[in-house]
Amino acid sequence: MTSDDYANRMRWLPRLIPLIKREPGLAITLAYFLVGAVGLWSSYWYYREFGLPILEYYQVSDFLIAGLRDPFNFLALLVMLAVALLAYLTAWYEIRHPETVAALRDEKFWGRLVFPRHASPFRRRRWYDLSPEAVVLLGLVLGSGSVMISHADDRADEIKQGGGTPLRVTLSGERLPLQGEARLIGTTSTHLLLYWPANGRTEVMSHEAVARIERLPRHRYRRADEDKR
Repeated sequence: MTSDDYANRMRWLPRLIPLIKREPGLAITLAYFLVGAVGLWSSYWYYREFGLPILEYYQVSDFLIAGLRDPFNFLALLVMLAVALLAYLTAWYEIRHPETVAALRDEKFWGRLVFPRHASPFRRRRWYDLSPEAVVLLGLVLGSGSVMISHADDRADEIKQGGGTPLRVTLSGERLPLQGEARLIGTTSTHLLLYWPANGRTEVMSHEAVARIERLPRHRYRRADEDKR
C-alpha cells in the first residue's frame, strides 16, 4: 500500500512507528520536548499568581527541566499520550488490515461502531475538515491545559493561605536571619523565589545574596502567630 492509497492526514502514521523503532532516540527527544512544553505552561500560570514574570528569570537549563519540577506535568502528559494513541488505534488498524475492517463493518453490528465509515483513514478530507482523531487530540490539549492551570492555581493558593514549608532566611554577610517566615515558591538556576505570608510580599533573591536557609517545622501559618512575635 502506498501513501496515495489512503487519506493524506494519515500518511505519517505508517512511517512514524518504523522510524521510532529504527531511531529510538527520537522518541526520547520528543517526549522530553513535550514534558518541557507542559512544564513551561504550568510554570507560567503558577508564578503568574504571585505576579512573577518567570520566563524573565529562567535560563536555558531551567527551560530544559521545567517539566520535571512537578510530577503532575509528567502524569498529565502520559494521560494525553495514552488517550491520543487510543484515538488513533482504530485508524492504524484499518490501514494495516483494510479487508478485515470492511468485513467487520458488513458482518458485525459493533464493527460499524468501532470502525465508523466517516472516521475511516481512507476518506479524504480538506484542510478544514477535522478528523475524529484530531477532534480528540484538540479536546485533550484544551482540557489538559485547563486542568494544569487549575492545578497551578491551587498550588499557589495553598502557599498564600499559609501552606507549604516554612523557611527562615539569612542573608549573606548577616549574622541574624530575617524576621518572619518565608515560603519557598520555587527556584531557578540563578534565583530563589520566596513568598512572605505576613505581608503577602513576593521576593526574588539571587543565590549569592542568601547565606543560609533553615527549614522550620511545618504548620498552617496564621497572621496572629506573626503578631505575637
